[in-house]
Amino acid sequence: MTVLVVGVPDGEQLELLRLGIQRNPHFRVVSHAHDPAVALAHARALLPDIAVLSLPAGLDSLDADPDVLRVFRGVRALDPPSGVVLRTAAARMPRALSGLAVEGAVHVVRAGDSEALMRALSTIGLRRASCDPDGMP
Repeated sequence: MTVLVVGVPDGEQLELLRLGIQRNPHFRVVSHAHDPAVALAHARALLPDIAVLSLPAGLDSLDADPDVLRVFRGVRALDPPSGVVLRTAAARMPRALSGLAVEGAVHVVRAGDSEALMRALSTIGLRRASCDPDGMP
């Protein structure tokens, strides 16, 4: 499964996230972008299976940040739509984000919770492997 990482600046944090994702041989980070416009361009060109979108600290709703919302909608509008893992820095799951989870296709995890990230990636991967990423009839 190919993975696009969005919203993590170059440096140690990005490298740790990349290594954490790629510790499972079924997942490859094919690109990363901190800038939303660049992220969407990468998504359109590469058609990643999964987008890992790190949310800015303090964000409790995608509507609160038009750039984040644009990236989310953009990767979900691809054909086939990318699965999305929303990484939040919040200690608790923000209420406005918890309703976004789409069974098997969109997951919300806490940044730093590598096990939850791997569960989300695996769930999306299994759904995409079935050629039915959103469980559509």
